[in-house]
Amino acid sequence: METTKSILGPSKSYVSKTRIGVLAVSSMGMAALAITPSYAAIASNFSLSNTSVQMLTSLPNLFMMLAGLIIGKLTATKLNLKTLTLSAAILVIIGGFLPLAFHTNFMFLLFCSCLVGLGQGACTNLSQVLISQMLPETERQSTMGLTTTFTNLGGIVFIMGGGQLAATNGWVNNYWIYLFSALILIVILTLVPMHPAAVNAANDQDTGEQIKLNKYVFYCAFWGFCTLLLNNVLNNNISLFVAEEKLGATSQAALTSTVSLIGGMLCGLIVGVIGKRFKYSSITISFILYGLSYLLIGLGHSLWLAFVGSFIVGAAMSIAMGQFPYLISISVGKNSVSMALGVYVAIYSIGGVVSPFIVNPLTKLVAGMSINVFVVSGVIALILGVLCMGFQFQKKLVTAAQ
Repeated sequence: METTKSILGPSKSYVSKTRIGVLAVSSMGMAALAITPSYAAIASNFSLSNTSVQMLTSLPNLFMMLAGLIIGKLTATKLNLKTLTLSAAILVIIGGFLPLAFHTNFMFLLFCSCLVGLGQGACTNLSQVLISQMLPETERQSTMGLTTTFTNLGGIVFIMGGGQLAATNGWVNNYWIYLFSALILIVILTLVPMHPAAVNAANDQDTGEQIKLNKYVFYCAFWGFCTLLLNNVLNNNISLFVAEEKLGATSQAALTSTVSLIGGMLCGLIVGVIGKRFKYSSITISFILYGLSYLLIGLGHSLWLAFVGSFIVGAAMSIAMGQFPYLISISVGKNSVSMALGVYVAIYSIGGVVSPFIVNPLTKLVAGMSINVFVVSGVIALILGVLCMGFQFQKKLVTAAQ
């Protein structure tokens, strides 16, 4: 009977429940951004510069990198995946709730943000590990694509919900949005299995082999680094751009960022289809979309074109970030997947940290030519797209995996 069940694979009920649980974990992927609507109020309260208050979201990126390495190592051991996932969610909840009680010291708020970043990074990594180890191979690509939808959906809840709470009675109330993390914790407790079913054939079972990371893991990490570097150009500059170009008010600038999340959420619904249809070129397509969207924003000088460009940026992010984990999962052995994903998360997270230190100096070099940061980023993205296509890294990876 056991053999028959192993051959048939897990039940539809198991697959459905596990998918929902894993996707709920991925919705924590933007938890650290929840406080961004209150930047101005916090800066005013503590007499901080914009750069200083932005540390509330930039510093957690470093802890996301640390979380990637830690979780990569821990999941390669015999520690239970559900226990690790619950621990990650609890870190986000603690980091989110503590400022409600203690909010008179900015350094303490930074500490709390780092806790959130650590938990967020762990959830980002674990959601992919859970998919690769708890779901059949036939479900993985589509589910990994959907993680980007749920990450963006969670981002909308955290950012818009936090903003609404802050608007009611001050910036401290912004932190009540972390009740959403508590809800996710309940979903994880209920739907993520403590003891996963055998999900595939013999070639998917634990072979006892040592962890081995091949060159394709680092290729994916490099292109992921480039993707996040480009993506953070929008997060770091769109509000300033809308104000400087007199395209709209602060509320419209915030809406532009939300449009990007909506683009990512909607595109995530079809990332699995895109991945199968363009299995050798989906990453190249994402860079080209980044390039075209940033040129549209930078050269369009229109709020509506900024909305369209932001939507496409979100779609490009979904395509890339929905594909990289899947490509990694098919490029290494089962015993190496968790560590490979940890290395990938650790490296690509650096892209978000260094983005302004790379893009801003390049923009200053051409400032005399009236070229803005979005035009510069668009050109960089198109160059990366051409390089990605020329090196054919995705085709080589898929072919090697087959």
